[in-house]
Amino acid sequence: MTITPEKLSWLRLSRSENIGKSTFFRLIKIFGSAQNALERIPDLAQRGGFKRSVKLCSIQEAEKEFLNTKKYGAEILLFHDKNYPRLLREIPDPAPILTIKGDFEFINRDAIAVVGARNASLHGLSFAKKIALDLGQNSIITVSGMARGVDSAVHEASILSGTIAVIAGGIDHVYPVENTRLYSEISKRGLLISETPFSLPPKGGNFVQRNRLISGLALATVVIEAGIKSGSLITARCAIEQGREVFAMPGSPFDPRCHGSNRLIKDGANMIEDVQDILREFSEMRSRFSEVGKLCEPEAEEFVVATPKMPSDSDIKKIREEILAKISFVPIAIEDLIQNLQESARLINIAIVELELAEKVEVNFGKVSLKAR
Repeated sequence: MTITPEKLSWLRLSRSENIGKSTFFRLIKIFGSAQNALERIPDLAQRGGFKRSVKLCSIQEAEKEFLNTKKYGAEILLFHDKNYPRLLREIPDPAPILTIKGDFEFINRDAIAVVGARNASLHGLSFAKKIALDLGQNSIITVSGMARGVDSAVHEASILSGTIAVIAGGIDHVYPVENTRLYSEISKRGLLISETPFSLPPKGGNFVQRNRLISGLALATVVIEAGIKSGSLITARCAIEQGREVFAMPGSPFDPRCHGSNRLIKDGANMIEDVQDILREFSEMRSRFSEVGKLCEPEAEEFVVATPKMPSDSDIKKIREEILAKISFVPIAIEDLIQNLQESARLINIAIVELELAEKVEVNFGKVSLKAR
């Protein structure tokens, strides 16, 4: 893994303060390259109303992460690298940078995500293992989050046929600790993926963010025993937003672990009783994304262009004020905001970036809202 100037700039921009995934790509689009964006961030944040200097990731910090990653036997992928998972390029908020460890061959294999309760019943665990084994026998690998319960059961059953574990912490951080052996097995026979900086332990929000990658890597998501407020339901919602199929195992109405998965079925998810329920839909799911993945593969040149001319400060200030007057704590799609304000997407995106850097708004899944304080 060579540390090119471009990779260094991408890593620095991604690891800098207040730079979320959507902000990252808007900055690249606005300024043409990560290096250009890094040079303009302090001014953008100040114009947005930030009261102190934005902490940018230093060259030394970025180089250290690259070297530690390489020493650990892992690799950093940029969004436009040829090995970046093609299905992840589809989702509304892809990771600008991924760190992976294991067999690259699994990145673009046909995959189904299987998730469920951490405190799953013996029946749920048995069903998860059977689905994983049956998928493997049909040359389909599994994706899960290496959590306790269903996730661990799925990975264990898929070690020989192929599995991808999306982890919430840095690529070197095993969580939960009891999965140390499983982590080691997957790193040798499967693939580990993380978007969190090297060596950092997972935080609460990392698990929610991880869920969109689990569903995004797969053609469909299977939910086995999920409570009403479970992370598995978040994964299912991510799958729906990404245009993927959702399957759910029906369970007892008296078991709280099944209330969420039963609700999914009531709301239109496919009920799954055995692997044939997936296989009957698989050809259609596969064909739906086969051409799109090719169309989505960007060329590196798209991300290294001359810095476009910036709108005037007065125009940006006017739009900043209009945005703050229009939005609330309820997220609104940026596309709707652009239509409502009747201004160019470029001008509005610049204003949103300034406000986000100043911690006045937050952007998630293509929607903007006031930032709670």
